[in-house]
Amino acid sequence: GYDPAKPTPLVISLHGAMNWPAFEMHMTGWNRVADENGVIVAYPGGEGAPLGIFNLAGSRTPSRMPDIVFISALIDRLQSTYNIDPARIYADGLSNGGGVAFALSCTLPHRIAAVGLVASAQILPWAWCPDARPVPMIAFHGTADPLTRYEGGKVWIAPDPFPSIPDWSEKWARR
Repeated sequence: GYDPAKPTPLVISLHGAMNWPAFEMHMTGWNRVADENGVIVAYPGGEGAPLGIFNLAGSRTPSRMPDIVFISALIDRLQSTYNIDPARIYADGLSNGGGVAFALSCTLPHRIAAVGLVASAQILPWAWCPDARPVPMIAFHGTADPLTRYEGGKVWIAPDPFPSIPDWSEKWARR
């Protein structure tokens, strides 16, 4: 349903850690939504094979984190190939991908219109969110999630404790 004459929304859908783009594509059902509503969806992959992870470390400057640079370049590439509406670029993610969506809202708020987070694994401190521009967010998180606990805390999958989801959401609301 893509019409090159019409500016088209873009959704960047980010998989969780130890997953891959095809898993994200099948789990989310974005392709059906995109076909029905004239949206382009991209499923970038984190590093590692066969299972990937998005890396939010490796730079003292949040906007220079390798995966932020990668996704920014992906947006540039898609805009050079398709008629992407720059006011309707969205990011969503599961777990580790949700952490990346948050990082994108902090580092690219001039490009990302809104984010969606599911069981989001937040590892970056709020101090790494240098731009206070509000970015709309919708988030879903279960209270029984054993990997990214609703109340926060240390779990085996991450080197540092995750924040409490209610506290983290309150900070987002203030932003």
